[in-house]
Amino acid sequence: MKIKKSIILAVLTLFTSIGVSAQDGAGDDCAKFRSLYFQYIPQTTTDDESMRKQYRDAANFWAQAITACGMENLDAKFFYNGKYIYNNLVKYTEDSVQLKNFNDTIVFCFESRMKVENDPSWTADYATYLVGQGSTDYDKIDQLYKESIHKLKSESSATDIMYYFKHLIMNKFNSAKGDEKEVARTEVIDEYIVLSEYVSEAHKKAKAEANENSVARSAQARDYLDKYFLLIAKDCDILTEVFAKKLATLPQEKAEKLAKVNSYLGLMDQKQCQSTAVYGQFVDTLILLEPTADAYYFGASYASSNGNSSKAFKYYEKAVEMEGDGPNKDKYLLSLANAQYKAGSYKSAYNTAKKINGDEFKGDALLICANVIAATANDCGDTTFDRKANNWLANDYVNRAISAGASASSGKFLDRAPDTGDIFEAGKAKGGSHLCACWGESTTIR
Repeated sequence: MKIKKSIILAVLTLFTSIGVSAQDGAGDDCAKFRSLYFQYIPQTTTDDESMRKQYRDAANFWAQAITACGMENLDAKFFYNGKYIYNNLVKYTEDSVQLKNFNDTIVFCFESRMKVENDPSWTADYATYLVGQGSTDYDKIDQLYKESIHKLKSESSATDIMYYFKHLIMNKFNSAKGDEKEVARTEVIDEYIVLSEYVSEAHKKAKAEANENSVARSAQARDYLDKYFLLIAKDCDILTEVFAKKLATLPQEKAEKLAKVNSYLGLMDQKQCQSTAVYGQFVDTLILLEPTADAYYFGASYASSNGNSSKAFKYYEKAVEMEGDGPNKDKYLLSLANAQYKAGSYKSAYNTAKKINGDEFKGDALLICANVIAATANDCGDTTFDRKANNWLANDYVNRAISAGASASSGKFLDRAPDTGDIFEAGKAKGGSHLCACWGESTTIR
């Protein structure tokens, strides 16, 4: 975008015509106008009219400083402050002509500071400003983001990342025609992977620093990326079609190739694509590259989705073994427990779920225990009362699961438990304790 001298002239003309009571007519001294504009920037919030006048006066002196000093003698801070002044003037202005002049001046500030100082954060903010203004200069926006976001990486602001992704979808993908549509879709998917990594790193850092505001912003960016990514990759057919082509163009360098394969598998996991042939091909590639815990986990997911329970068990167990006490231990254990439960290996599922201790998956693990106890209730106990009583214990686990964050009905399984007549016939009383022998745990009669 070419900076035109007419912008400066328009700004000077605008404020000269308005008139500023604070101006003393003392001429063109550079230091004087630079000092005056800064003095008139409001330091505290007052009523709208006072704020409008102060920013207007600051803008007048700021604009005159450009003429007095010459562009070559102005620094990055000068244009930063100019953008700040005019951003605030926009808030206090409804006149369409003035708004256009103010927004043009903001663009002028962005462009001018970029010539003085290379600041990726400023460059990204400029791109975000253009997107927010509805600019149709998509190539420029693209260039600005490419020159900033991937330099800043996890240091990018959550707002800039969200607006960049919005630009990719709204401006590039939606406007693409014919074959360009799939090229744009592939770019969105690739950038989603990278941007998600940046946001994840930022989120971890914010949590480690106990910075609640940054945690909230990074979580908002993560949710935004996930939400709009699903509009591009609506189903497995779209995703696997793109990724099938990626198999032939994976990086040659091992570490980079591993990272890409893991990312693609993670996305296919999100869309429940584990049963597809493409997923299986990526799994094979991963295991050949490096038979890690992750590789066996993805292999187990593929086997489980295709009904190969024995292979799924074997691979999940291998993933758990290789992970040791690593960060994904509980995730792998939960997947193994779920696979065992679905295959009818109830006792194994129960024992596996019991090994999960971390908060993130504890609720889901307790639900598996509840489901196992209920599923085997009729095979556990010497009397009908004993067998039905297992459902009280199952319900106990349900409520522990809810307390741990799982979603379930607090009354689940109680309709299968002994009723008042069953309790009377068994010679029991409500409020008493009953041992569920198969599980070695007691529950309350109710």
